[in-house]
Amino acid sequence: MARLPSVRHPASFFDVFTVTAVSIVVVAAVLTVWHGTFVRTEMAVFTVLVFGWVAWAINRILEESVRSSQR
Repeated sequence: MARLPSVRHPASFFDVFTVTAVSIVVVAAVLTVWHGTFVRTEMAVFTVLVFGWVAWAINRILEESVRSSQR
């Protein structure tokens, strides 16, 4: 059974990849429909936030992996 990706507690590559792929689709759809400087600025900020989350999620996954391997 498939599970939904966790944004608050990412545990695997599946979580990071799914959130990243969905955010790329959202940005592409928004920029296709609306054109303008304000929308582009919003999408740039959204993209920066997503990549910040990705860095945090990867760091968290690696820290949990190290903790579980040391047990």
